[in-house]
Amino acid sequence: MNNLLRPVRRFSTSIYRQTIHNDLNIINQNRNKVLLLDFTAEWCPPCKLLGPLLENVSQSETSKVDLIKIDVDENIPLAQKYGVSSMPTVIAVKNGEPVSKFVGAINKNQLDEFVNHVSA
Repeated sequence: MNNLLRPVRRFSTSIYRQTIHNDLNIINQNRNKVLLLDFTAEWCPPCKLLGPLLENVSQSETSKVDLIKIDVDENIPLAQKYGVSSMPTVIAVKNGEPVSKFVGAINKNQLDEFVNHVSA
């Protein structure tokens, strides 16, 4: 039980989670924007390539998405809940439900297409 309440590492994005409990509450809330759940790890090279692209797309003034970075090493139960087996895995959540995902690093154009698709 104590493992569920450990603080996660703070990432450079403006959104970060303190506990598994908070993650689930935020994800399940009805929101105006699509949530991108970025399952990542500090030791993952493709995650380091994708991370800045995700942060840029979520922090632009016209952003259609919010970003939640989830360190799988600190949030194993949440990664298991969403069936994450490889990283990076990005899952789009709309109204509390997963609607689409991709696995692996993608380029900016592919990310823009993904965001446009899930936020339509």
